[in-house]
Amino acid sequence: MNKSVLVLEGGAMRSLYTSGVLDVFMNNNIDIDCTVGVSAGALVGSNYVSNQKGRTANININYCKDSKYIGIGAIKNNKGLIGFDYLFGAIAKNNPFDEEEFFNTKKRFVIGVTNCITGKTEYFDKDLKNIYKLLQASSSMPLVSKIVEINGKPYLDGAIDCNVPIDWALEQGYEKIIVVLTRNKEYRKKQLSSNIKRMYKLVYKKYPNLLKTMYARPNKYNKTYDKIEKLEDENRIFVLRPRNNVDISRLERDQDKLRCLYKEGIDETKKQLENLKKYLYED
Repeated sequence: MNKSVLVLEGGAMRSLYTSGVLDVFMNNNIDIDCTVGVSAGALVGSNYVSNQKGRTANININYCKDSKYIGIGAIKNNKGLIGFDYLFGAIAKNNPFDEEEFFNTKKRFVIGVTNCITGKTEYFDKDLKNIYKLLQASSSMPLVSKIVEINGKPYLDGAIDCNVPIDWALEQGYEKIIVVLTRNKEYRKKQLSSNIKRMYKLVYKKYPNLLKTMYARPNKYNKTYDKIEKLEDENRIFVLRPRNNVDISRLERDQDKLRCLYKEGIDETKKQLENLKKYLYED
C-alpha cells in the first residue's frame, strides 16, 4: 500500500458515526499507516490504533446517561460537563484500553490540540507519558471543559483551530488520504452569535489569540469543508460522511439516536468498502 493516512474530524457524540466506520475497517483488516484526529476524532482514533472493535461505541452508548461521564457528576469531579477522570478511570477499568497494542503497533497516531496562548494547532505523536492528557486536551470543548495544562502550556479542543486536519496530512506528503467527517456534505457552520462571542470573551479574556481563532472558526471550518469537497472531486482523497443531516447534539444522551448513528457509519462504510479498497490499493 502507498503511504496512507486516516484523517478524523471531531464532533463529540457525532463521532459515533466515525466509530462505526472504523469498526468496519478493523473487521476488514483495513490498516492505515497513520491516524490523525482532533477532539472526539482523536478519542475514536486511539481505539482504532489499539485495534479494539466496538470500544468507542460501547462506552458512549452505555455511559451517556451516567452523570459522572456527562453532567452534574462530571462538573463536581472534573470541573466540566465531561468527566475525563471518570472516562480514563472507572470506565476504562471496565473497558480496558489496550496500551500494549497501542504503543507497540507500527501505526503512527497523531493528536491535534489548540494552544491557548498562540491560538494555533499543535500536533503530538503518541506519547506514553502524556497520552491521556493529550486526548483530554484535544476533546476539551470550550465553555464546557476546563483548560488542560501539558508541559506548562494551556490547551483546549483541537477542533477550535482545525476542525479537520487535512492540511497536516497533505503537508506530511501522504499519498492516500481517507477523511471521515461527522457532518453531511451540505453542512456549513453558522456565524457565532453575539451572546457566544461575549461568553468566549468573558471566559478566555486572558488568551487574545485564542479568541481570534474562536471568532474566525466558522469561516475557517466552512473553507475546510469546501477544500475537502474539491479534493474529493479531484480523486485526491477518499471521504466517508453521513448522507443526511446529523440530528445529534454534542453531548447527546439519547441512546437510540447514538445507536442509529453508529449503525449509519457501519452501513455506509460497507457500501463504500470496495471503492475504498480500490482507492487504497490501486495506483
